[in-house]
Amino acid sequence: MANDIYLSNLSGQFDYQSILQKYQQLKFQQVNLIQQKEQKVQQKEAAFKSFANLLKNFRSDFETLEDTQLFEKKSVGVSNEDVASVIVTDPSKLQEMNLEFSVDRLASKDVWLSQSGVSSKEDAVATKDGTLTLSIDGSDIDIDYSASDSLSQIVDKINDASDKVSASLFFDGNQYRLLISSTHTGEDQSISMSDSADLLDNLKLGDDGDGSHVRSAQNAQIDIFGQKVQSQSNIFTNLLDGLTLEVKRVSSDPVQISITADEKSAQKSFEKVLGDYNSLVDYIKEVTDEKGPLSGDYTLHSIRSQLFNQLTPLMEKGLLSVDHKSGHLSLDQSKFEKLYREDKDSLESMREKLVNTIDPYLDTLFEPFGVVKQKERSYERQIRKYEDNIASVVQRIEKESDIMKKEFIHLDGLMAQMNDIQSRLAAILPKQESNK
Repeated sequence: MANDIYLSNLSGQFDYQSILQKYQQLKFQQVNLIQQKEQKVQQKEAAFKSFANLLKNFRSDFETLEDTQLFEKKSVGVSNEDVASVIVTDPSKLQEMNLEFSVDRLASKDVWLSQSGVSSKEDAVATKDGTLTLSIDGSDIDIDYSASDSLSQIVDKINDASDKVSASLFFDGNQYRLLISSTHTGEDQSISMSDSADLLDNLKLGDDGDGSHVRSAQNAQIDIFGQKVQSQSNIFTNLLDGLTLEVKRVSSDPVQISITADEKSAQKSFEKVLGDYNSLVDYIKEVTDEKGPLSGDYTLHSIRSQLFNQLTPLMEKGLLSVDHKSGHLSLDQSKFEKLYREDKDSLESMREKLVNTIDPYLDTLFEPFGVVKQKERSYERQIRKYEDNIASVVQRIEKESDIMKKEFIHLDGLMAQMNDIQSRLAAILPKQESNK
């Protein structure tokens, strides 16, 4: 109709929230793309860190080859470990041999137990003040006490006076008695007692005749090759150079100790290092193939190649076998055992060459500006850059969305006003036409 007023798109139902959501979804596709790139770098970082851990395992196990006594290791066997045990302290000084010994006695402390006591540990013992003197290992220990001191206090005073003796309360079911002992074993740890008052008399303590000397200090003694050998403790450190013997109980039955060269220890050390190298080879193949997270990264191959080249001393001795299909290395055990028996000096020379080449190389890899640390920092920088980009894009989207929201609200308000005007005009115009 000629007199109708038409205002387009002013329905009064403007849903700007859905428009904002679709706009944000569209814009966040850019964030998703950045996140996908970041995720790839994170996968690379995780893969490289796993490689670095394998390399650390190699380095840790290689440290066993730094032992200058690697080919001097000894294997020690004891026929009865309930009677005695041994520790190798210096394998280079220890000769291959067989020993046989018996244990005559164990070392013991000097122990005194009073034959009389008190019904309560808080009861006083002496009737007058005095000084208890304990003599041990050439020195006198004086303990002053008073008539009012309880047995418990006497114990504390003895323990506070010296670390050569110890005291404790012994309860026999009826009375509390005084127990005194040396803190160390050995015949020079015998204790003698004297008293200026009546503490010892009242406790019936300190006289061999009263039965209070319940154990005498003594040295441990073994019989080896018909010789009686003693020690203040149950540990014999000077019996053989490089060997410590500990006796545990008396035994008249002979105990045999066999000392032999331990070639397996050195062999296992080399095999462990080669096993770590093979683990590196397998992992590098896994993560650098076409679909691997480190595909195209030659860093790992370069490190493996360097390690392989530095294992040349093993190849020169003919000790390495190479599986060309898997890239694995293995030790030729028979050749290793032959060299161990016939030419240890040659093996030692080879070990030194390995240590002098591989050790410095591993150090350079892990130093602050080495390949490993540089690679890890590179991934960290890339991830931080992506994180910063994501934060920047999200901030921009939020800012643009906020501006659009304000404009949409303003537009919605204008549309509401136009709808109101349209409604008013529609109400007025039909009346004017009907009057005509």
